Amino acid sequence: MKCLGIKIILAAAVLAAMNPASAQQVLRVGLQGAEPGVVRSNNEIGGLQIEILDAIAKNTGFKVTLTITENTRRSFGLMDEGKLDVVAGTTVTAENQANYSFTVGYGTTAEALVVPKTDKKQYLTIADAKALTIVTLRGSPYARYLKQNGIINYKEVETTTDALMAVSTGQADASLFSGVISGYVIKQGLFPNLQIVNSYRPALARPYAMAFPKNTGEILNRANASIQKLIDEGTIRQIFAKYGITID
Repeated sequence: MKCLGIKIILAAAVLAAMNPASAQQVLRVGLQGAEPGVVRSNNEIGGLQIEILDAIAKNTGFKVTLTITENTRRSFGLMDEGKLDVVAGTTVTAENQANYSFTVGYGTTAEALVVPKTDKKQYLTIADAKALTIVTLRGSPYARYLKQNGIINYKEVETTTDALMAVSTGQADASLFSGVISGYVIKQGLFPNLQIVNSYRPALARPYAMAFPKNTGEILNRANASIQKLIDEGTIRQIFAKYGITID
């Protein structure tokens, strides 16, 4: 599970001690620490997004320094402060396209509705869940989607674990965020009293990508070429499949 070529930093505070990225191909990357993007096992850190980063580093010559954050919003904040060069494992939305440059997409994710196993209702759309108290991620596209669709009773939390824990303990009736993350965590048996609503029809399917500040230039071009190569070779598909995820 350990990935070579990536120096991993768990505490954001140490960023102050890091040297800025230079022409020597040092790339400071932020990534939210949610499974399956980041998976911790036996004192080692790997995961779907880390394996993709490792593959990109190997075929571009980038030296990757990785900062694992509690959520993607925090990663973007650090990049806005000039402490990171790129946010990995994020998704492309209309809102963030105005402020950042994105690589080509690799795989997709869409929202999933998670409820207790005792809830047998067949929810089809978010309108069917209006009577529920729904928990989602703070400042996320999912939170904006709930608000735009007239969901009054929703709560925002910092992490995906917080969201699932709220449903598991009865503090909320349902959660709404990435189906890749929630599906993986539930399959691991970490929340045995929860289920994904299979009847639910997602509305927020978006590609995964890496986000750079605007006008990044050559580094973005190299990242794009690397990702496209990994897609064409089937490497991206193989990495997703390793974590039980089928992509088109």
